This record gives sequence, structure tokens and C-alpha cells, in this order.
Amino acid sequence: MERLKGTAAIICEFNPFHFGHKHLAQESHKLYPVVFGIMSGNLVQRGINACADKYFRAAAAVECGFDGVLELPFPFSSLSARDFARAGVHIAEEAGFEALIFGAEDKDAVLEAKEIVCSADFEERITARIKEQKNLSYPKAAEQVLAEDMGGETARLLSKPNNILGLEYIKAASKRNILKIHVISRSPEFSSAGSLRKAGVPSDGLPANAAPFFENTVSDKALFPYLSVAAKLYTGDKAILYGIDESLAGRITKACREKSSTEEIVSFCTSANDTDARIRRALISILFGITKYNAAEMPSYTVLLAAGEKGLPVIKQIKKISQFPVVVKPASFTGNSRYEAALRAERVLREIFATPDPLCRTPYIKEQIK
Repeated sequence: MERLKGTAAIICEFNPFHFGHKHLAQESHKLYPVVFGIMSGNLVQRGINACADKYFRAAAAVECGFDGVLELPFPFSSLSARDFARAGVHIAEEAGFEALIFGAEDKDAVLEAKEIVCSADFEERITARIKEQKNLSYPKAAEQVLAEDMGGETARLLSKPNNILGLEYIKAASKRNILKIHVISRSPEFSSAGSLRKAGVPSDGLPANAAPFFENTVSDKALFPYLSVAAKLYTGDKAILYGIDESLAGRITKACREKSSTEEIVSFCTSANDTDARIRRALISILFGITKYNAAEMPSYTVLLAAGEKGLPVIKQIKKISQFPVVVKPASFTGNSRYEAALRAERVLREIFATPDPLCRTPYIKEQIK
């Protein structure tokens, strides 16, 4: 398939959009004229709801330098780092972007590990580790394998969240080797999205053009009441659901008998190898019925959430060169079972965000300055 020359994609969440994201857009534009975000919808990778509606977050990005934002749809937006990355890379490839850009805390360490994580036996070594050590998580096993080849100190650096995601992007992109990869160093001078959410997303912590879109944010825990109720009512086999093995299924069942709130259930189930984010993702799987089969698929569409002057012609080009659907008018996109499943989830999330029916939404289009 023809590639869209001069275009780059950044897999992102913008939860919220902050100065670090604006810096990433500025640095990316030094490499490519057109930069798009492929952004999580209203459920994000750490197993929580986003702090603001996806159309608002996308609008903030376009007002602060991005040329457009496509959706990384549910359930892929709320999967583990490996599966989240695979889905985002798939959309970038199918849409025809020339390059993939991401930020990392330790750029040199990530680039040093590139050859290792793309080697033919890397996954085999991880699988062997997990078999040897009962209940060892995939991230911990990967850290051990990297420590063998690079030393413990470097492997610990690579266990930082954005470094982990960066390596997963590299691995996923190496399967087809059609995207150019660029890594941009994250600056410690910018507040993280997590710290901003903890502070209630203060407007002075956001770029001026982004702040208006985050005036009415919601807590990370807004979804929690639904998670605990769903877990207590679920009577099926939890082990068929995404992110849940037999051991975790048993712990969740026990927690649901003994604990009342989602916070208590998550705390009870968290272990050295099962992070709180994994437990939250498991509870989301229960709430929405996400199976291991669902997660093994690839996204079959994306939604245009926002675009600017340079982004709109790119959308037209994507539609011309690619068979991958870019949904502009949700109400007109029918016959896609994965999209229909995502819509069911969106309707639950309307209770949190108090947004219009997802079928009635339209992309945010940045007004041209005349």
C-alpha cells in the first residue's frame, strides 16, 4: 500500500493534554509536516476511565499543534501495554502513515534494546521464564530477559511506563517493518498526566489552548461503582476473559464475597506480579465481557475525533489509498460487529461523561485563522 509521505502518527492518551504533549508535537513537526495522534477513547490503558471525553481531549490536541486525532477504539484502548501497542501500530500501518513517533524517559536505553526485543527468540525466552516461575507476569519476565543481555540497571530503566510502551511499539512495528520509528526524549520539566489528574487537572498545568477542554473533568475512579457491581453479578467463567487466568479468577471471586468496593477488590487482588492496573483491566473485562479472543483481534476501523487545516486533506488521502475505515459520521457506519460492541460500552460511559449519544457525535474541526 502507498504510504502518506510526510506524515507521522503518535499513539497517545492525552489524559489530560499537557505541556509534554505539546512539546512532543513540536519536536515531531521538526521531522514531519503532518502529525496525527492515535488516541485512546474514553477508557484508557491503565484500566481507568479518561478524565475527559475523547472528543474534548482530541480537540485540545488539535488546538495545540496536532494536525488530527484518530481513535484507538475500545477494547484495545484498555488492554495491556503489548496489546495496546499492537493495536495502535496496526491503525498507523493500515491508515498509511509514513512514521511512528513516541516519547520515552530513557531514549538511549530504548534504542539500545531495540535489537534485543526484535530478535526471533525474545518472546520464546519470556515464555520460558513464565513457565519456570509460577505466576510471573509478562512485564517482569521481560525485565529479567533484558537484564540478562543489558544488565540490571538498564533493565530497570526500561521498566518505566513510557519505555515499556516504546519497546512494545518497536516490537509491533518490526513485524511488517513499514513504519519509520523515531524516539523523542521526554523532559522531566513537564508535569506528568498522572500528577495532573491527582491535582484535579488544574488549568495552569495545561497549555492555554487546551485548558478550556478540561474544565469539567471526572475522577479516575468514576467507573469504579460499575466495576464492583459487575464483578459481583458475573456468574460465568472469568478465566475466558481478557487478562484473567485461573489464579486471578479465584482471587476476584473471593474478593467479591469478602469486599464491598472496587478499591477493596483491587487491593485484595494486587500482588507482586499482578499490578493494580492489571486488576482494573480485568474488572473492565468483566463489565464489558471482553474475551481473550476479542483482544487477539486487530482494530477493524478508527474514528476521526478532530482535525485541523493540514489534517483534513490527509483523511481524504487515507480514504483514497486504504481500505481501512475512518469513521467520520458514526451514525452512517454500520455492519461492523466490533464497532457495535464499542458503542455498547460508550453508552455505559455516557453515565459518567453525560455526553450525547455516540451516534450523534461529529469530529472537532479547528477553525482556520484568516
